[in-house]
Amino acid sequence: MHEQLLLDNTEFLIDTLTAEHLRRQRLPPGGCPLATPAQLARNRSGDCDACRYDTVHGRTGKSSGEACHCGDPLIGSDDPLDTVAAVVLGSDGLTPAERFFDRPPRKTVASLRDQVGTWKEIAVMEHDALRTALEAATPRKGVSDERISRITKLLERVEETHYTDGVTLCGFSNVQYGTYVKFLLTIPGIDTDDAWWLVQTAFDKPVWPTDPDVDRLLCELGLLTPDALEDESGRRTDLEDKLIDRQVPALFRALSTHTVSSEDVLCSDTCDLRKFLLSYRLRQQETEHTGPTVVDLFAGAGGLSTGLSRAGYDIRWAIDIDPDAVATYRLNHPEIPHSNIVQGDVREIDLVNQIRDTVTDPDLVVGGPPCQSLSKAGYRSRRAKDDDYSVLDDERTTLYTQYVEVVDALRPKAIVMENVEGMINEVGDTGERVIDWVMNDLEALGANGSGYQVDFRLKDMTEFGVPQERSRVLLVGIRDDLVDTPDDVSTLLDGLPQADSVRSLQQGLAGLPRLRRGEGGRVLAERGLGSKSQFVTENGLHEGTDLCYNHQAREHPMAKDQILFDEALEPGETSWDVVFGSDGEYAEYVEYDVGTEDNPRFGDKYRKLVWSEPSPTIVAHLAKDANGYILPDFYEHARPSPEQADPERNRGITPREAARLQSFPDDYIFLGPFTSWFRQIGNAVPPLAGTVLGKALLPVMGIAATQELAPRDRTATGIVSDD
Repeated sequence: MHEQLLLDNTEFLIDTLTAEHLRRQRLPPGGCPLATPAQLARNRSGDCDACRYDTVHGRTGKSSGEACHCGDPLIGSDDPLDTVAAVVLGSDGLTPAERFFDRPPRKTVASLRDQVGTWKEIAVMEHDALRTALEAATPRKGVSDERISRITKLLERVEETHYTDGVTLCGFSNVQYGTYVKFLLTIPGIDTDDAWWLVQTAFDKPVWPTDPDVDRLLCELGLLTPDALEDESGRRTDLEDKLIDRQVPALFRALSTHTVSSEDVLCSDTCDLRKFLLSYRLRQQETEHTGPTVVDLFAGAGGLSTGLSRAGYDIRWAIDIDPDAVATYRLNHPEIPHSNIVQGDVREIDLVNQIRDTVTDPDLVVGGPPCQSLSKAGYRSRRAKDDDYSVLDDERTTLYTQYVEVVDALRPKAIVMENVEGMINEVGDTGERVIDWVMNDLEALGANGSGYQVDFRLKDMTEFGVPQERSRVLLVGIRDDLVDTPDDVSTLLDGLPQADSVRSLQQGLAGLPRLRRGEGGRVLAERGLGSKSQFVTENGLHEGTDLCYNHQAREHPMAKDQILFDEALEPGETSWDVVFGSDGEYAEYVEYDVGTEDNPRFGDKYRKLVWSEPSPTIVAHLAKDANGYILPDFYEHARPSPEQADPERNRGITPREAARLQSFPDDYIFLGPFTSWFRQIGNAVPPLAGTVLGKALLPVMGIAATQELAPRDRTATGIVSDD
């Protein structure tokens, strides 16, 4: 299961490895997979815009004079012979991973080609002339007679082969991979490891060379079994078959870079790669379980679980229907075996028995049944398509019954349910509220044994210190035998601690890189230069990583949007203000009905945020567009600086910024496509709310209010797991 998680998210793994290396400011490797002659010929553009070192750099454009941020001297090479010649001129006895960092001979070949021309012209040079040209081209001191002899024999061998015409390796194709190796082994200075490395890097073939250090890292990742280390065939064919062809050279280069640049091939528990490692999961799962046990139904990407874990709880089992959310949950909760994080529909599996296979008597059952039918946006959407639509008939409205059935069977000490404000509103003129159904069903459990004292409150997440106006219904139930008076639950809810002040958008986003439109990516090698706010530091959101994940800004290419962002809207204003404002100068750019001046509708489809105020509710609709969450340029509106101000920073918030406003820590990685990141974040329970609720319930769990549990220790050793 872990192997499949990595195979499904290989691009994220590659970017993490690349960003980690770039963050260390180490010398980038050569052998850029997007700069082989074959690749460039296919693309015909000759650029390397998608090179990983460009991607994780995260900024538009490139450094002056560089074709690519990785700076491979042979970028733009028009002949595989260039890379072969670099190996012939290079150091002997290097592993395939080390070969990426043997840059001097690559510089020598690039310079030689610039000075002399084609390999055909180089091949006819006299010995002394070739020496002079090589010595002028090399960044090292001199060129030995042996290296000059090797180049001469290489060119002779190339001219003799019937696979190409002349002194070139262009056109050497449509043969078995072993044929390349057989030919390359006839060339002085090339051994078997070099040959397989050249098949990948010079001839652009999806082969995976064996390398002792890379193989050890593959074992840590769970992509190679320890038994496979004994295979000395020269390549990993099983791995080649599992990966997409274009991923093979990119991942091999990234793993090679990690092994060469790391002090120890084996990753520590502070390494940014740790969440992808099976070995790290095994160490985490060996940790002694001491906190109250939790089952999380409708877990989503794991916001509530994350908050409870930070309060010292032990999450044992979770389920959600969204595959991307489950992948995100699994990656970020390595302490839980994959098999205990289930992807499926709660209506179609035997929930109770599956849970009991893992935890017989959980202390706490939590969850937020899908709320689309109860949210204002969801209700409007369904009514727009069906005049007869009723929330009460929507099957999603009654998903909570699965939750009640689990509670009835497992009888945990306490329960927590989170949902949208619509849960406590009357549905139309029916006199019905969904919250009443839920409470009645939970209280009725007393007929079969110990029942539950249940109550709820409508809470704005700003009360818990979340920098976001987000009204949510929090329902808490405590088993009858643990309640002293019927008012205990009400007292607990009324006594939930509140933040000393409302956290603002500026406090929520403090320390993140300030991107322009179209900048960013899956993983960035930079952290913001600004200071961290109290909100960030007191909740430790910046800890655990030196990278920046899921920080990708939309391009906003439509001219009308840019005019609205840059000229029409001021912070705090919406589409309604544009249409019915002082002069309506920009009203033509709002191409939808915002209602009337007295009866606005959908007036916040465009909305510019205010740095000094909390964010509006982060919603899953951000997956479609971010026009209702326009971030004003920091250097114009938050900390005015005319020299730094740039309208290109007027743009929709990024998934990372949305995650911060939800109180997710910066090392929480969201998997899946870009739009899915937004859906997962918008649907999540803010982790900080989970921590507040978890701490308040500790006395119910038999833990004194003054005896708060520490978060799970993440430095355990040993290997025990179901993974």
